[in-house]
Amino acid sequence: MEISTSGNREVRSDKAAPPSGKARDRARKKALQGQAGRASGRSRALGAARAAGRAGVFALFAVSVLALALIAFRSDAFNLGDVAVNGCRHQDAAKLEEIIRTEFPANILRIDLDAVRRRLEDETWVKRVALRRVLPSTLVVDVTERTPTAIVELGGVQMVADGEGVLLGVYGGGFGKLDSPIFKGFDGDRETYEMYEVNGERVKRGVRMLAGIAKEMPEAARKISEVDLSEDGYAKILMDDSPVEICLGGEDYMARLRSLVYDPERSYRALTEQGYGREQVEQIDLRFKSGIIFRLKRAKPAVG
Repeated sequence: MEISTSGNREVRSDKAAPPSGKARDRARKKALQGQAGRASGRSRALGAARAAGRAGVFALFAVSVLALALIAFRSDAFNLGDVAVNGCRHQDAAKLEEIIRTEFPANILRIDLDAVRRRLEDETWVKRVALRRVLPSTLVVDVTERTPTAIVELGGVQMVADGEGVLLGVYGGGFGKLDSPIFKGFDGDRETYEMYEVNGERVKRGVRMLAGIAKEMPEAARKISEVDLSEDGYAKILMDDSPVEICLGGEDYMARLRSLVYDPERSYRALTEQGYGREQVEQIDLRFKSGIIFRLKRAKPAVG
């Protein structure tokens, strides 16, 4: 006999159903994030440890350097020994050495080289100074002296100046023969000369003017005996072979001077055509584009 039933029978099992695909992805992502977080934490800890190590090494190095510097700054081994002064001809080298030894620290490492340079350049003949240390105890001083360039007359006394207008001393045999005319027309005297800034500028202007003439007309430049710089913007010169004052300045005065020196007949033609002689000329003015201007001597009044 067969017995049949209709309907479904529910089958139960204690096993859990396998997760879906999305659930697996979420779980895997979470696991990876956890691993990454743990790795990142370990990396940060390792980086911090390394940074601390480097900081410790640097601090130890800095302390060591500071300790060595303090020892060197106090050590007699670095006390100033030789001072080698080079380049002095007019300047007294022994005086420069004395200044360094008496006005600056004994330890060569404590000497401020810029301060030494500024102090030495205050000396009359010293134009520039370069210094260097040769450890443990030598200081080398390379001096560039000022060059005697012009003879400057101040209150009847002839002084020597360089091309920047700095007075170097009274003109005498110690300077040798200077191939320079006498510069005149300054404010003050030998004691107050430096109080007037314009004096240095006048010397510079005279030196530039003479250099230009010497380049164009060297023979004429050698004949110039005096240069009056009292007026700003131009100069008045005297030549060895003439008592007539010549005014130089303005644009292209060099061409007019060249004409006067190398072609005097042409330069004086207008003067002679008017019936005047060269002996009547007191001043020649070369400052104007219109040409050479002759100023005549004033006639002496008749005595009755």
